[in-house]
Amino acid sequence: MLRIKYISVIYLLLCTALISQAQTKKQLTQTVRGLVKDSESNQPLVGVLVVLLDNTQLNAVTDDNGYYTIDNVPIGRHTIRYTYMGYEERTAAEVLVTSGKTLELNMTLTESLQQLNEVTVKATNGTGEALNEFATISARSFSVEETKRYAGSLADPARMAMNFMGVSNGGDMDNGIVVRGNSPKGVLWRLEGIEIPSPNHFGSLGTSGGAISMLNPSMLGTSDFYTGAFPAEMGNALSGVFDMNFRNGNKDRREHTFQIGALGTEIASEGPFKKGGGATYLFNYRYSTLALLNGFFDFGGVLPAYQDASFKINIPTQKAGNFSIFGLGGYNSANKDATKDSTKWNDDDPNFSIKANSRMGVVGVTHAYFLGSNSYIKTVLSTSYNKDFETIDTLNPSSDYRSVHVSDESFTNTAYRASILYNTKLNKRSTVRAGVIAQHLAYSMDGKFFDEDEHKWKSYLEGEGSTQFYQAYTQWKFRASNKLTIISGLHGSYYALNNKYSIEPRVSATYQTDKHTYTLAAGLHSRPEHVSTYLFQNKDQNATSTYPNKDLDLLRAAHFVAGYKTVLPLGIRFNTEVYYQHLYSIPVEQNDSSGFSLLNAFDIYSLGDTDPLVSDGTGQNYGIDISFEKPFRDNYFFSLTGSLYKSTYTTYGGATYNTLFNRGHQFNVLGGKEFKVGNNGKNILGVSGKILYSGGLRETPINLQESITQDKTVYVNDKYFTQRTPAYYRVDATIYYKMNRKKSTHSI
Repeated sequence: MLRIKYISVIYLLLCTALISQAQTKKQLTQTVRGLVKDSESNQPLVGVLVVLLDNTQLNAVTDDNGYYTIDNVPIGRHTIRYTYMGYEERTAAEVLVTSGKTLELNMTLTESLQQLNEVTVKATNGTGEALNEFATISARSFSVEETKRYAGSLADPARMAMNFMGVSNGGDMDNGIVVRGNSPKGVLWRLEGIEIPSPNHFGSLGTSGGAISMLNPSMLGTSDFYTGAFPAEMGNALSGVFDMNFRNGNKDRREHTFQIGALGTEIASEGPFKKGGGATYLFNYRYSTLALLNGFFDFGGVLPAYQDASFKINIPTQKAGNFSIFGLGGYNSANKDATKDSTKWNDDDPNFSIKANSRMGVVGVTHAYFLGSNSYIKTVLSTSYNKDFETIDTLNPSSDYRSVHVSDESFTNTAYRASILYNTKLNKRSTVRAGVIAQHLAYSMDGKFFDEDEHKWKSYLEGEGSTQFYQAYTQWKFRASNKLTIISGLHGSYYALNNKYSIEPRVSATYQTDKHTYTLAAGLHSRPEHVSTYLFQNKDQNATSTYPNKDLDLLRAAHFVAGYKTVLPLGIRFNTEVYYQHLYSIPVEQNDSSGFSLLNAFDIYSLGDTDPLVSDGTGQNYGIDISFEKPFRDNYFFSLTGSLYKSTYTTYGGATYNTLFNRGHQFNVLGGKEFKVGNNGKNILGVSGKILYSGGLRETPINLQESITQDKTVYVNDKYFTQRTPAYYRVDATIYYKMNRKKSTHSI
């Protein structure tokens, strides 16, 4: 955990990058291609008319497989309309076409409930509505362009999500997010429809964030992010869900990318395996170059380094369905040598030597098979592996700076996961989806340290074995009318480690007119803690393990959300949500005078010197989120988001306090504009900025006299998280310049 302080300086280096993308087109035009599907049956739609609104002569019609291609599209921003008889019309507004790379633009259309001789209801793409047809509230989609365009996002999906209403950061140098007052531990990461370990470099055991994301945004297709009241298929989450997908590689031509920047050197490639064939590949690899900067930047003695890679292979077949293989992995290390001069030891250069490394990898196979014209089965099989290793030594100045070993950590988690989803569109009004998820989780935990007060080694994590986690769900979407949609569902889960289970009903109703949308949603949610929490203990190294936390219940929450959306003049989208979350079966320390609750934990190290935990705690989060958002049109965008909320918890003794994450309020102002420059305006100069203001995190006052007497930090009883750190201000700015050439696009 000590290494995090020094690794966080990486954040300051996330800056300039130079991108060069190869292309065979000689003119300053580009190809736009994509796939159009029915939003509920997932079937490709044949005969959809795709038209550029600023040049209707540039158009295409989807083929037998739902694909379309529009060649010779001038570089710049365009609005594209999708029209299909019997379906609601959609448009993709202000999409950016560059000379260096083919633009892939996929679309889903929803069947209209109106008669053909009535006015067609129009829906506009780019509203941020979730791709998942069963998500109605507290959910939105995000695109690759957003992760790159938003100031302060640094091409990181988690940091980009901090711009959404109801989301704040857990720490300035970490991408762990606080959703509506909940700990970052409650966030679930999914890739290609299945759970994955936290995809971040330099994270801690049991947390969901880290210093740098392993996910390269250029690999991502449009994905979803949830802040509460999840649809029934989403389990094992209390506060937020990232549901991400890799895009497919270009099926028409091979394209290559090279990028070099302060953080690292990156290469990417995509294209068809065989010209004219359907199978494609997509690959990205990144290697950090921080070691080269060590002579120019002070890393506090720690030299962090990392590398990561991701890929997707897509293999469509005529009879056997569509297969894809995907993978994501990363490795990072951080090493430091203690200075052999005690006069130089301080908080920035403490007396320790550290050797630490972590690795994570996930590989999976997906298969989608259509059963007739309105049903399909999607199967996902995956395996993941992550390992954290760390040793810490100090120097003894009274013994010629002899090295003294003080800490060892070795944590390994291996998972095998399988998911089967069945989806059927019964008719234009009803769609049913059901599925099961099975996980086999193996673990090996060994964490120990030397207790200087008692002068002996102690163990806090020790155990090896495996367990299983099973989930099942069913949900039904019913379009009662063109205005009213009702979604109901049921999710169940079972954790074999201690035989805990949960049955969770969920329901939502949406009423939509031409200008206004009203939504109500409620549901129960749960998740088991990371296995390290169940194995955590405080014992002498050679004593017998007792695992006092092993019988903890699943963490549970009831979510209630009411929302309203409308479109104001100038195309500004107004969105507000009022929510209440009741959290229960929360692990708290079994001590009447203790203020410990797992709701305040960042990772396993937050347990510290706790006594045995019991699932008798509760908590509540309630508040209002508001946003005004102008999507990117006419070469500019802006958004204003605000959140007012309260987050509290109740201890074993029945006392109620603020949580660590009860900032109380947060406000974001974000905006940007692009200018056409150069000959014929073929180049783009873009600027964007962000101003963030929020209340400070909470803290417990220190009993100074007792701390001096006991020579360790002692907190004031009954004053848990009663103090607030100073208000948090942050300003980010981004400037970028895109140069379109005949065979490439360069971005600075």
